[in-house]
Amino acid sequence: MRRRALFLSAPLLWGCANNSLVRFETLEKQAASQDFTAAARYIQKEHDLYGSHSELLYNMDLGVVYHYAGRYDSSIVFLQRAVKIKDALYAHSVTNEAASLLVNDNIRPYRGKNYEITWLHLFLAFDYLALNRFDDARVEVRQAEILLKETRRKAGSDASAYRDDGLFRTTAALIYEALGEKDDALISLYQAVKVYREVKQPVPQALARYAYTTLTANGREDDAKDLNLSAIAPTPDEPSFGGSEIVVVGEMGRSPTLGETQFWGTWVRDGVLVYHYRDADGKEVTDALPAPGLPQSEYEKGRGQRTRSGTTLHVKWAMPALQEVSSQSTTLRVAQGSRVYSGESFADTRDLLRQDLKENHTSVLTRTVIRVVLRTLTAQQTKNALNTDNPLINLLTNIGTDALADQLEQADTRDCFLLPRTLQLVRIPVKPGHYSLELGAENGNGKTLRTETREIDVRAGEKKFVFFTSLK
Repeated sequence: MRRRALFLSAPLLWGCANNSLVRFETLEKQAASQDFTAAARYIQKEHDLYGSHSELLYNMDLGVVYHYAGRYDSSIVFLQRAVKIKDALYAHSVTNEAASLLVNDNIRPYRGKNYEITWLHLFLAFDYLALNRFDDARVEVRQAEILLKETRRKAGSDASAYRDDGLFRTTAALIYEALGEKDDALISLYQAVKVYREVKQPVPQALARYAYTTLTANGREDDAKDLNLSAIAPTPDEPSFGGSEIVVVGEMGRSPTLGETQFWGTWVRDGVLVYHYRDADGKEVTDALPAPGLPQSEYEKGRGQRTRSGTTLHVKWAMPALQEVSSQSTTLRVAQGSRVYSGESFADTRDLLRQDLKENHTSVLTRTVIRVVLRTLTAQQTKNALNTDNPLINLLTNIGTDALADQLEQADTRDCFLLPRTLQLVRIPVKPGHYSLELGAENGNGKTLRTETREIDVRAGEKKFVFFTSLK
């Protein structure tokens, strides 16, 4: 009875699943127009759009847009709140987890994707660096290092799992270097290159050159050899270890987001799941895998009777899928005097989001299919309980119950799509003094989309961080 009552009251619950789409359609326009202050006001005004299960996402969104707006103190407030929520969510909500078995994953508290949590600390470090608070930035680095150690432990031997972050390790190396903590800087530099090697992505050229020069100059030739770094002669524009420099961080383009793909198929208990879906070209694809098991106790609750192996059910469900977002800002350009520098990408959220989907595909699929099977059984029980002597009423009841079941099954498409598509770095070695920088974003054809001028003062041995955002 309780299960049937929850099924009948589900219209009160499934509406929240559509909020991700509403949130994206509204915020992505403001992000593309660079109106980050307006985006922050909208997020705060429409707090209810996130719901009580997405407080981490709400605070992270606010922190990120305030960072883009250059309001670093405000960004710190909301990103720190997100960190506290993340820590509290390690204690699972049994009620929400159980409810998700009958409704959908949107009822589960949003805990953030692994890379989002790393970048939560990374953006906090960025805020502190923008305010020249290097000691506070180091605190965020330490916290993220602890987090990544646990992430790596959980990943084990899973080659598809997110386990570390090259951009974060590069930033950590610069922070330690700026603070004069040589050993930690060299270790982080080694780890940065190692991460790119592990995920089989090209090591950014600027990082490869700097790592080779710095490691070999500081008695770590074996580390450079272990990383398979080639001997590269430093150029006049190459920053020196411990020297004064301006580090420009370009937050370029718009991250992809999550949509959903519809699946349908036949579940054979203790057998196989044969399922179908349409790929990006609209072609129907058929595949099969061992059917996720359903405990006999759960099956009995849904059906009220024992069953024998071989029971077949037709099921329909949805899974999160990467959804591309149109973006023009591809390259950071920095002009200082007569010299012009091009940014190099150190991270791409498209790669990170795709990796997260791949890493979690099996667990999400298993949980989703079990939920849909349970709901299908519950729907059948509901139909039987509401059966009357009137065939027309029975038909309408059956159609309505099936329609409700389909409406309930919506994929969890929550993600922090306000993160940039790429994070790019330009490092400019300078002597102590005052500098004027012309910052710009270009599209793939070299057309300038927007520019800003920044006036920067640099002291001896100082690293001055400058942030430039173009989400067009």
